[in-house]
Amino acid sequence: MMASSKLAVFTVVFGVAYAVIYVISTEVNLPLLTYHPVIGEVDFLWTPERRGPAMYWYGWMLTSLFGALALGWIASAVPEPWVQRVILFVCLAAVAYLLFYTLALFIYDKATVELEFLKSRSLSVVAALVVAALVVAAAISFFAPAKWNQRLWPGWVCVVPIGALAVLAYYLTPYFTR
Repeated sequence: MMASSKLAVFTVVFGVAYAVIYVISTEVNLPLLTYHPVIGEVDFLWTPERRGPAMYWYGWMLTSLFGALALGWIASAVPEPWVQRVILFVCLAAVAYLLFYTLALFIYDKATVELEFLKSRSLSVVAALVVAALVVAAAISFFAPAKWNQRLWPGWVCVVPIGALAVLAYYLTPYFTR
């Protein structure tokens, strides 16, 4: 299927971007607004709990909505092969990051000395892992057949959200295993 219309490109990119931005906004805690149900107030951006728990879910959904709308709009103005290339690159970078992070945790578990920096999500470790993941993704994307990048694959709308849900489930396992 050749996604020749701008609406088709927008739809595919919106579906992919929404799932990815949602996972990122839940992990980094970037809500656009915070709802306090006990006192019935809504605050802009992240605010701490007051009386009772704060609900960030609405804010994460809005963050994802506005981010996906913006990326979908940009993607509909860009040539389709570029959009396919970017989605392939980002998916490869995400997989490479997860592999490198898993390797870092494996090394941390097997090390005879304390290597706490491998387990932390500090900026320096994450930056090193992101750079390594980007290099691997760039290399694979560069050698990908040109046929893969000629058209936008609509299957991204299913594949990327499933991967995003798997990452989200991994992040939420401490809440279910207590």
